[in-house]
Amino acid sequence: MRIHILGIGLLAFLLGACIENDIPYPYIPGEIQEFEIEGQTEDTKIDATKRTVVLTVDELVELEELKVTKLVANSEAKILPDEAVCASAKQFPDFSFTSLSDLPSNANTKINFTNPVKILLRTYQDYPWTVTVNQVINRTINVENQVGQPVIDELNHIVLIYVSAFQSLKDVKINALELGGRNGRLVPDPSGVKDFRRPQQFAVYRGEKYLGLWTVDVVQTETTSSVGEVEIWAKKAIVSGGVKAGSTPIIEYKKALDSSWSQLDASAVNMLSATSFKATIAGLEDGTVYQWRILVDGAAGSVASFTTEKITVVPNLNFDTWIQSGKNWFANSIADDYEAAGAYWATGNEGVTSSLAGGNDPITVPVEGSDAYKGKAARLRSITGVTLVGAAAGNLFIGKYKTNMMKPSASVTFGRPYTGARPTKMTGYYKYKPEPINNGGSIPGTLTKDQCHIYIKLWDTAGNEFAYGEFVGSVEVTSYTKFTIDIDYKNLNARPAAMTIVATSSRYGGEFEGAKVVGQVGHGSTLYVDEFELLYE
Repeated sequence: MRIHILGIGLLAFLLGACIENDIPYPYIPGEIQEFEIEGQTEDTKIDATKRTVVLTVDELVELEELKVTKLVANSEAKILPDEAVCASAKQFPDFSFTSLSDLPSNANTKINFTNPVKILLRTYQDYPWTVTVNQVINRTINVENQVGQPVIDELNHIVLIYVSAFQSLKDVKINALELGGRNGRLVPDPSGVKDFRRPQQFAVYRGEKYLGLWTVDVVQTETTSSVGEVEIWAKKAIVSGGVKAGSTPIIEYKKALDSSWSQLDASAVNMLSATSFKATIAGLEDGTVYQWRILVDGAAGSVASFTTEKITVVPNLNFDTWIQSGKNWFANSIADDYEAAGAYWATGNEGVTSSLAGGNDPITVPVEGSDAYKGKAARLRSITGVTLVGAAAGNLFIGKYKTNMMKPSASVTFGRPYTGARPTKMTGYYKYKPEPINNGGSIPGTLTKDQCHIYIKLWDTAGNEFAYGEFVGSVEVTSYTKFTIDIDYKNLNARPAAMTIVATSSRYGGEFEGAKVVGQVGHGSTLYVDEFELLYE
């Protein structure tokens, strides 16, 4: 029998030696996950679809030798920046690093970001990324009898300044002209330049470094005001504009279909400079077209329009809708928390009730009566001793759940499509009983008692998270108590494409290492939640 087995093994070896290895390489995308540089002033914008990274720095940074302080790609990727723009291509690390302290002492991460930079991520395939650094320079421009804000053409280095019709172009007094930022220097000195019957040119320096030649043109105008940008929300709009120096703007607004104008209270108008302002128009209706204008010295300027964001209903925020299938409860109108129409909320119930996990009872269920604040509520309970994963936190979230026993952390997908108005707060009611940590988890490793966690996130069309707010509970609350979450927006220009709301009875119950939960969990920790509400301004 032994000879027979050895013979088969030898035959298999010989046959294998003759077979051509035509197995294709695995498909592993190269993705930049984090990127930071010195002098950075805003959060990094990463678009995984377009493979682009956009960063913003202040005016004091030298783009020609800008140090990369963090660059994290997926672990399989080798990082290869364009050698032509590296201060030392051989000393730039080809692996991820979260800080410069991670690198050897001879590493050099300086790159010339004057123009967009190509960075290649190499796995089994090549993935080219483009990194762009935008430098924001605060250009201060003010002349006597100026009207509104100047028009600045950054690309062609042209400035257009409007002044009152009675201002002589032969004798224009420049109060401030900073085209190179705070540390810039102009040649000739602007204080000695008064004649703008023809455009004047100024060479811009920072120290001894020449930054370019700018053309400044001054034009007379009969206009006394100009409307600017509008920051639009569901129930308010922050308008901006310009007026002639020394004047006080009056803001009027109305619904587009109305005939009469409303006047904004003067206290809502904030003068940013002698010629510019911002004002908040509150108490508006969502999804409605409005018009607004500026009055100066009784004269009305041009009319501009904007449309407020439309509030859309998020299903089952009051947690009154549930359906049961077998042992499992679903916070939807249908027994599904994945793809079916009517599925919006999800839980991890199907994971813990499966036979592979030990056939536990569901950990997120509806309750009513004295256990609810109003109607029905959700009860979330954490358990330990779960087969395979070790522990499971009671959870309820906007997203999808599909059990993946090979990689349990991949069972959860947070977020569903959402294109409605941006909420500014989220409120709700909760009560909580935290239990002592008993699963030996290592994250964060400092808890003795459990914590609950409720949070909201919004993503834009590129998948970038741009809004977040959270509530963490660490003490026992025996009766329903209201919580309020302030939602922080990192990018006011982004608009929602997806949203999630998450509640869990163990804050770190979703931390995995392989198939095991390594977040700290207390068996029996129980969170009740009810009557969530999104608030809008």
